[in-house]
Amino acid sequence: MRYARLAVFATLLVAAPAFGQAESYPSKPIRVIVPTVAGGALDNVARQVAQRMGERLGQPLVVENRGGAAGVIGMDAVAKSAPDGYTVCFCAAPIALNTALGLKLPYDAERDFAPVSLVASIPALIAVHPSTQWRSIRDVLEAAKTTPGGVSFAYANVGAITHLMGEALKAKSGADMTGIAYKGAGQAIQDVLSGRVPVFFDAIIPTGPQVQAGKLRGIAIASTKRSPLLPEVATVVEQGFPELVGSGFYGVVAPGKSPQPVVVKLHAAVVAAVNQTDVREKLLAQGYEVHASTPEEYAAYIRREIERWTPVVKAAGIKVEQ
Repeated sequence: MRYARLAVFATLLVAAPAFGQAESYPSKPIRVIVPTVAGGALDNVARQVAQRMGERLGQPLVVENRGGAAGVIGMDAVAKSAPDGYTVCFCAAPIALNTALGLKLPYDAERDFAPVSLVASIPALIAVHPSTQWRSIRDVLEAAKTTPGGVSFAYANVGAITHLMGEALKAKSGADMTGIAYKGAGQAIQDVLSGRVPVFFDAIIPTGPQVQAGKLRGIAIASTKRSPLLPEVATVVEQGFPELVGSGFYGVVAPGKSPQPVVVKLHAAVVAAVNQTDVREKLLAQGYEVHASTPEEYAAYIRREIERWTPVVKAAGIKVEQ
């Protein structure tokens, strides 16, 4: 019994500094690593939310862009940072997809990060050239089955959510569909606008405005609910394809083994930030879906995305260069 009491006392002595640090946290600026170049969708969300998180926490959140290697460089820097709450990451779908794609990673996506909150997502959009008569997913599949040579679809970046959606649809339907990869959405949009490729799997940003302008026809939103930007476009669920629900998603993680009180404070700051009326309304107006999940919900979301897309990658034989 005496040795047991000593062991408990020793444990408390070791834990005391961590609890003390968490109590005074934060006492200095917090570094926010965004594992992409500046100016993209993730960077946009991160900067809006980080500013308001800083107001809640009483310390500035300083955004640092560390792009490259599909987010691996920036995420690895966070995974290897001290778990003290002074380095966090605004990460996107690659936190799950890189594992699903079988990439050799210097970190474990589930073990080496402490999820804080899912913040926002941006649903995928399936669009077609308006010269076609297609107005639904089933129209495209029917054309792919009856047209000699099938139907081609464009997507930006091998291994992106939109690529995986196209492969999942192809596998389920058995339709003759050929994916054409582009490095970024810009050239892909141009080829679809010109009619060189008839179908486009992309995010609602930046392709949504092309649909609003009548230059493309939206045939499906890859969400469980319609987008206020394109309310006339039916969801994949409405069309009988719930397995195609897919979004680029953005959230906050801290290094693994971060003290629970620190994660709790960071989470409260995220919730306060996205619940600011101006922040929420601005993100919604830009086409994002806004979230404020618990850390546990975000961890489960990452796990589901890994489990969901891994068999699609394997079945399609998708390989990503590292």
